[in-house]
Amino acid sequence: MAIQRFGRSNEHGALISRGVIHDGTLFLSGVTANDLSGDTSTQTEAVLAKIEFLLAEAKTGKDNLLTVHIWLADMADFPAMNAKWNAWVDPKKPPARTCVSGQLYHPDCRVEIAATAIVEG
Repeated sequence: MAIQRFGRSNEHGALISRGVIHDGTLFLSGVTANDLSGDTSTQTEAVLAKIEFLLAEAKTGKDNLLTVHIWLADMADFPAMNAKWNAWVDPKKPPARTCVSGQLYHPDCRVEIAATAIVEG
């Protein structure tokens, strides 16, 4: 089965594909906000919008998410991120989710999210 790659970039000096599809499964790379001047709530909203765009580009949607991995710069920001997440995710089909804290690529980056989804058809 062929591997499809899309959204290739040299973001932050790293050659990556934003998404890779193999055998009906979409793997999204870690997504961060373009504008890092906002707080965790604002950055989370921007990240989720980018993920929704990438899912649509792969011809799938958030109802087909399998897993999501969330990294926060500070776990004290969990409530702000989680409020945006709960407003965005399909409440009838939430994916398995992990949320941890860690040092992100830039000191102003508050949240990064990677996802895996099914691509139907």
